[in-house]
Amino acid sequence: MLDIKPEFVLEGDFYWTTSAVFPSWNGFQSRLGTYGSQDQAEPSDGKVRIVFAPQGRGIEPLSASEIASVFWVIENEALISEALISSLVKKYPVLQKQYGFSDDEEAKLMPDVKSADDFRSLIGLSSVNIHQVQKDGTPYAGFEFGCAWDDEHGLGVLMHGTRTVEIGGADTAILLWIAEEDARTQER
Repeated sequence: MLDIKPEFVLEGDFYWTTSAVFPSWNGFQSRLGTYGSQDQAEPSDGKVRIVFAPQGRGIEPLSASEIASVFWVIENEALISEALISSLVKKYPVLQKQYGFSDDEEAKLMPDVKSADDFRSLIGLSSVNIHQVQKDGTPYAGFEFGCAWDDEHGLGVLMHGTRTVEIGGADTAILLWIAEEDARTQER
């Protein structure tokens, strides 16, 4: 268990938030501005905003099991992040085709990548959205990024432990129904 106890704050009568440092994202873009925008020119120190249950939950304080879900994600961020980046490296050529930039635009906004390090100047972690849905005791966590190639929609990756569920726009990290559908599908 963590040595520190994150302090949770109710934001706008919508959801509970806290923050943590995810060392895996140190050195990527700092994307703690509004809607995942860059908040500084210097790279991120790994600090990230954590949102518990961004959709579909009341405003009552978190239960012990919900807090345990948050701790699980924080404690396992390195393994989760490694799997996420590996999946993103594989999916990235598909994303490049979907965006269909001209050669000049692609070179600037969405250049080819071969490793996690190649993403450091292209993306930055904005928030981690931990859903109230679990499967086999493991929570679903949506990683929401700001990215160079889409200021409006960003990048989102939904993870179940170290398994990548879906990669898409930033809403992929937030939408509860994607986690619920995956949990049902995995039960079959």
